[in-house]
Amino acid sequence: MTLVRVPCAVCESDEFVELHPATIEDRDADPASYFSSSRERAGYLPIVRCTRCGLVMQNPRDDKATLARVYGALSDSKYEEEDTSRSLSAREHLAFVEAYQPQPGRLLDVGCASGLFVAAAREKGWQAAGADASVWMVERARERCPEATFEIGTLETLEFPREAFDVITLFDVLEHVDAPHAALARLHGWLRPGGVLCLSVPNAGSWTARLMGPRWVLLLREHLWYFSPDTLGKLLARAGYELVGVRMKWVSFSLNNVVTRLAQYPGVVGRLSARLEGNRTLKRLPVRFPMGEMDVVARRLPG
Repeated sequence: MTLVRVPCAVCESDEFVELHPATIEDRDADPASYFSSSRERAGYLPIVRCTRCGLVMQNPRDDKATLARVYGALSDSKYEEEDTSRSLSAREHLAFVEAYQPQPGRLLDVGCASGLFVAAAREKGWQAAGADASVWMVERARERCPEATFEIGTLETLEFPREAFDVITLFDVLEHVDAPHAALARLHGWLRPGGVLCLSVPNAGSWTARLMGPRWVLLLREHLWYFSPDTLGKLLARAGYELVGVRMKWVSFSLNNVVTRLAQYPGVVGRLSARLEGNRTLKRLPVRFPMGEMDVVARRLPG
């Protein structure tokens, strides 16, 4: 494991001010223990803001090799336990896509996880395919939706023909990637001119983030970048896209999932939550709330 300092992903400045000090004290612990819904621990490395453009990010953070190792080997049984609520989220994301691209066409879901969104899209007539860095996730996706194509790889290793897709989706993905500008530029080549790019990312400008401060639940080691509509719009423009729409994202989980996440934190709340984790009644109780994320749509510009 190596921690590295990186420049701002939007403007490439190396001037930052610290917003929140690190909550991770054991720097020698396996980074994988802080990743995915099945994480054993919750915490983050220093959170800083770029003094030039305002991008919020984690710096220093895990290096590229560590991220590749963790995501390639990732398995996430807790993710699968939320099948019902995640299926609802998949249908809501599809409705968001179809508001900007009503006619079903060729769709690629990057970071497809266990294939719920691809399955929902194919049910509505989309020629949908998926890709994910996790072998475990892609195996689940192929079992769920055997008629679809799922590729294993990262945005650096995947290969698709130029202008092969009408829509590309990255739900809860861009905040995890090593180099967001390079990732968006690569997607630009796979998307037809005028094609739709849909993303969901943590919103550092949300009222949830501002209200919770250092206790914002999306401040996690696995999240490298915390965009706002302004900083994401600038990044998209650099990569050849036009920002079209932004909306606040609502998430749906079982109450047991909320308790499970709280149990990952140290202290009294974590210990009390751990006692409730796995309760059958809580697994049947859905909750819906804004966690401080945004859904974003952009269009690929010509060129």
